[in-house]
Amino acid sequence: MSKNLWCAPDVYLARIDDDVMMLDLLADQYRCLLGAGDAFQIQANGQIIAADNDVADELKAVGIAVDRPLTTPRPILIPADRELPLSQSPSLDKELRCILALGFGALAFRGKSLEELIKTEPVVPKRVRPFRDEELTALVGTARRARPWVPFEGECLQRSFQLRRFLGSRGAAVDWVFGVRTWPFAAHCWLQTGDLVVGDRLDRVGRFTPIMRV
Repeated sequence: MSKNLWCAPDVYLARIDDDVMMLDLLADQYRCLLGAGDAFQIQANGQIIAADNDVADELKAVGIAVDRPLTTPRPILIPADRELPLSQSPSLDKELRCILALGFGALAFRGKSLEELIKTEPVVPKRVRPFRDEELTALVGTARRARPWVPFEGECLQRSFQLRRFLGSRGAAVDWVFGVRTWPFAAHCWLQTGDLVVGDRLDRVGRFTPIMRV
């Protein structure tokens, strides 16, 4: 008999073929559960349907699942379907201000675990409004031109953290999406609003299965 469980608060799961990938925020690591795809089903809201009581007990014993529903619903993992076009060159003053903003973002990034980064709220002003694609294109284009001049350059985790912080300071709220793939294993993260990829390429993020969206 199947049994309903829920992901532990800091555990995120994604099925890829017959395997299940797990992101453990507390441990700051990814794990692959080989061949576990038939042992339990993963629902979009964080619910787990275990094949039987033995599977349910094992999931709870290793800290993957709990009996009670999550107190905060998880965002739906919407597949990316569009990307922003390239923008024209920004004005010099906008580029300079962006360099400073991204630089402060690099300092805010340093020394933090993945869990701490996830729980760090982006710098959002009091007035947050929906942004048109062309407005996001201009902001992202400015960040792209400014990035080579920003010290402490990092990989996708740092770049997306900085860009999300910069966009938030301009009143544009975007989601942070984490994705995985297997054989060989790789992880990537990017920004997204709805089905629109922000600051990355659709063909690149399409190689990954989303596992977490915050």
